[in-house]
Amino acid sequence: MSSTSSSASRSSLVPLVGLDRLLTASGVADGEARAIWRTTAGLWVAAFFLLYSPLSVSRWGATPGKWALRLEVVHFGTGGRIGYGAAVARHLTNLVVTGIPVLFVAGVSSINLSVDRRGLHNRASRSAVIHRR
Repeated sequence: MSSTSSSASRSSLVPLVGLDRLLTASGVADGEARAIWRTTAGLWVAAFFLLYSPLSVSRWGATPGKWALRLEVVHFGTGGRIGYGAAVARHLTNLVVTGIPVLFVAGVSSINLSVDRRGLHNRASRSAVIHRR
């Protein structure tokens, strides 16, 4: 895991640690505090996964990790930025592809064996990752 990705993951937990401290200080019963924390954590993680990558890619063309490596996600046909909807589709497709072994193998094969070296998630969203100098 890159230090940028690791840093982003750690910083995403700061609000949850703060909520834990707040619930403890306010004297909320353990069972109720646990339910509040789990619900909030679930919503926070969902929001983080649905907003971080798609918003970064559609707004700036890259997540901080891609930016550090001088990589940019662009529309395959025009070379311009992809929209938020395409970025969400790309991100969700990537999560599905990496989570299902057969699709993961197909995705890696797609990258390594095709002329344009695009993964299934890039094909699904009509995007490509390019190196910026």
